[in-house]
Amino acid sequence: MTTEEVITMFPSRKEEKQSSSKCLVYALVVLVAILFIWLVFASIVLRVVDPQIQLKSARLMHNTKNHSFSSTSSLNVTMIARVSLTNPNLFGRFYYGNSRVSVLYGASIVGAWELEGARLEGRETKEIDFMVHMRFSTKLLVIMRNLTNDTAHSDSAGMLKLRSYAKLSGTVHVLNMVNKKKTLGMACIMNLNLTSYSTQHFQC
Repeated sequence: MTTEEVITMFPSRKEEKQSSSKCLVYALVVLVAILFIWLVFASIVLRVVDPQIQLKSARLMHNTKNHSFSSTSSLNVTMIARVSLTNPNLFGRFYYGNSRVSVLYGASIVGAWELEGARLEGRETKEIDFMVHMRFSTKLLVIMRNLTNDTAHSDSAGMLKLRSYAKLSGTVHVLNMVNKKKTLGMACIMNLNLTSYSTQHFQC
């Protein structure tokens, strides 16, 4: 075996450096690709969007008992409403606890309904129908009667401005990797017309 043949059997230092540089470049390319894939995965799959709660509709049950302004007893009104719960997350489940939907006149709560905790699957929308029994005191009836007799408030005759409010707390679980606590709020305004026994100017 000649000397030249022996030399060719062993790589030179220059070739070793070139090989090491290539390995380092390949490793960096693989690392960047992995980071890019992870960022795309995290931004699309692991991103948590806030669930939503919304009051979709409300109507009154007709009740002929004690709905006259001249009555000295309390006024009892039953409202049938529908709440919509939406989980916009594709890969996340939303677990929420018990909550309450309250109806207020001024600063006074005149009715409430308990919402039981449950689970919403990814991209699921659940509509829940419920009844709220509202009670207005004699003092409030007197105020209503005065508004009716007051020509300055003729556009408010027989009309009550109500507010509905709900606060819902829960957690979004994404692929058992990400858990995000979320608190949802709902606030709606509606006018209760005791003349036509209907709700008007419904707004959320």
